[in-house]
Amino acid sequence: MNVQKLLDKISLLPTEPSNVPEAPPAELVAFVVRWNRDLRQWKKTTLADFAGVSVSTVERVERGKRVRKEALDKIAEGLGYEPGYFTAPRLRIGTNEAIASFMDTFGNMEAVSVAPMRTHRAIREASQCQAFLIHRPDVPEAFDADLDNLCEWLDLASFVLSEADRKLPPAERGRRDLYEDILACVHELERRGLTILSGVMNAPQHGLPDCKVAIISVTPKLTDPGASKRRYVIVDRRVVAFPRSGWDEEGPS
Repeated sequence: MNVQKLLDKISLLPTEPSNVPEAPPAELVAFVVRWNRDLRQWKKTTLADFAGVSVSTVERVERGKRVRKEALDKIAEGLGYEPGYFTAPRLRIGTNEAIASFMDTFGNMEAVSVAPMRTHRAIREASQCQAFLIHRPDVPEAFDADLDNLCEWLDLASFVLSEADRKLPPAERGRRDLYEDILACVHELERRGLTILSGVMNAPQHGLPDCKVAIISVTPKLTDPGASKRRYVIVDRRVVAFPRSGWDEEGPS
């Protein structure tokens, strides 16, 4: 069943609130599972491996077919949800409440193009941004110091580039050496089992209409093996908003 047919079936589901707890309908589960898998750019085999179910089970779920509760719970856990996410009975909410909840969750989402952080250009573009956002789902605390070190390198590169913008004497060779040092830091993290992606998000702020934020995605290869092929990540625009306090119409005060 394709996505449009799923949406058509979902549109025919009851829209009024219910006083009787019910498990989510199979069509809605199918849409959420497929949406999550597409968002991660996982193959069906990848989800099946993480969930510990067969590929045919994943296919049945995504076609809106009913499968055993145990299999749905495994798929929920494979996607990072709690057991029961697709199976626990709950009260059906009304259409307006459902739309408001959906918009609160997804209305601020933006797809940001990313690529492996392996070039001087990637380092330069990240360093020219006004801020960094590190997204590190499932990365162990053992990497905290290493990621802090990467941020310090990027801060240094930002300072060097800002000095160059002030028309100080050029030091192109020094910048290339700095980029190589940062790439060596990234390479070491990758050697130890992480995937590092980066991209730039336009994030206009009050007083800074041209503000950009560097999006740096850090994921373990063990739990997210397809990350190196990912071409975008989804970012909530609210998390890149700067606090208004201390800013005036022209910028920071």
